[in-house]
Order: sequence, then C-alpha cells, then structure tokens
Amino acid sequence: MIITIAFASCKKGDTGPAGPNGATGATGNANVQSLTFNIDSTQWVADSAGLQWGATYTLPAATNVSGGVFLYVQDDNNWAALPHVDYGITLEFNYDPATKIVEVQSADARASVMIPNPPSMTFKVVIIPPAIARQNPNVNMGNYREVKAAFNLSN
Repeated sequence: MIITIAFASCKKGDTGPAGPNGATGATGNANVQSLTFNIDSTQWVADSAGLQWGATYTLPAATNVSGGVFLYVQDDNNWAALPHVDYGITLEFNYDPATKIVEVQSADARASVMIPNPPSMTFKVVIIPPAIARQNPNVNMGNYREVKAAFNLSN
C-alpha cells in the first residue's frame, strides 16, 4: 500500500481596496448600539386599573434588534438601569423586537395606589449582540458607566 501525501502552498496576493466603513448605530461601535430618547409628561397613559402609567417609544427602523436590550433612565447626572426604584416609585420596561417598541411603566412600588402623572424623563437604550455580550461576561449591565467603558460608547 502506497500512501501519497501532497502539500500545497499559497502565495499571498495583492491587497485589495479598502471596504466601506461599517454601520455604527447612533453611537458606540459597529456592534453595540446606544440611543437616547425622551418621554414627555403628556405621553404617559394610565392603565385601566388605575395602578400604573405607561409610555412607548419605537426604535428607528434601521436599529439592529438582535441581542440584549438594556434600558437606563437619567437620574440627575447618572444613568440608572431599569428596573429602577426611586422614592417608592418603580420604573420597568418591556421590549418587543418584532415591532421595535420599548414600553416603560411607572407605578407605586407596592402597586396599591396610583402615583401622580410621571414627569418628563430621558432614557437610554443599549442593544448588545449575544456574541459581544458573551465576550464580555464580567461587564455589569446594571452599571451604565461600566457598559459605556466596555463598549466604547460616546454618550
């Protein structure tokens, strides 16, 4: 029995032209997107049970929604991760990737009484693809400063 082993080698060719720059979303890098939006006090709608307020925001059509969606609310000069409780009032959110709608709810932390109409608020949504999140397992997604530094977000 004769076994023949062949080796082939390749010669490195010329370098081609540079490709176009990748998309970056609103800010951040080519994979992580960060968008800021406001909910005006007039946009909050009371639920039928009279226990919570809700408001929605639709992400821009070009937003890549594959991955983890994290929402932060501006609290003075800081960004607090949702869910968030402040002075007995909770802020929570839902997200529907099919419609790209972010729904924010505000209610009494005990869910027993209706709170006054929430004021205008500024929110930041950060979308992180699963592969990027797996590459950064030690990033505390509840700490926006850590998220900003880890993913090179500009705002």
